[in-house]
Amino acid sequence: MKLINFLFAFILPLLAYSQNTEGEITYVETVKLQLEFGDGPEAEEMKKMIPPSQSFPKTLYFNANASLYQDKAGTEEEGQLDLSGQSGGGDFQIKIQRPDNKLYRNIAEGTTLESREFFGRYFLITDKAKAPAWKITGEQKKMMGFVCQKATVQLDSATAVEAWFTPQIPVSTGPSVNAGLPGLILELNMNGDQRTIVATQVEFKSLPKDALVKPSKGKEMTNEEFKVLEAEKMKEMGMEMGSGGAPGTMKMIIRN
Repeated sequence: MKLINFLFAFILPLLAYSQNTEGEITYVETVKLQLEFGDGPEAEEMKKMIPPSQSFPKTLYFNANASLYQDKAGTEEEGQLDLSGQSGGGDFQIKIQRPDNKLYRNIAEGTTLESREFFGRYFLITDKAKAPAWKITGEQKKMMGFVCQKATVQLDSATAVEAWFTPQIPVSTGPSVNAGLPGLILELNMNGDQRTIVATQVEFKSLPKDALVKPSKGKEMTNEEFKVLEAEKMKEMGMEMGSGGAPGTMKMIIRN
């Protein structure tokens, strides 16, 4: 009898895990704005007009084979800012617009397909799914009842990533191009808290057939080709990319 009880105690959690491979997760993505205005009273007034960060809801649809990360339906206009006025004897306009991006991950094939809006144009970017050299630290915490483990990676000299993933959802994906962990990522922190993505709701359910459709909007190109185009445009506009070029983490230098 003790042996039977032990087997039930061991098998039931495994059965529960095996059912946690399809559903929908809501995240809140927060981006700190890095804006430089120069000096003087006009600059101080402009600083007061602009919030220090933007937050907006996102959705991740997932199953054992694929995932799709995009804006939460009905919230596309949230987190946008359009200001204009006069400063230092001249007119100025500051426009911060949420890009309409979608990230599709084919977990089985190890590829990603991203539809990205960039300065009013759309690009369809193909790439191999990134598998960073994660270091699983052994630290744990609970999020919405799920036991999460902490993993870190230094992608390059300017980009440090901290992830909290849960093996209780045994799908190797998350809300970013960086996945490859033995469980679904419920929280991401990039460069400290410059960009954070935190899950607020997890719902396991059977998805409709059209939930995990590959994005198709944009000019097709590889990730390497897009990086070249992106760098050229940033140089032309007098901007710098932050957080490894992650969308939404642009540093803008605004001068009168």
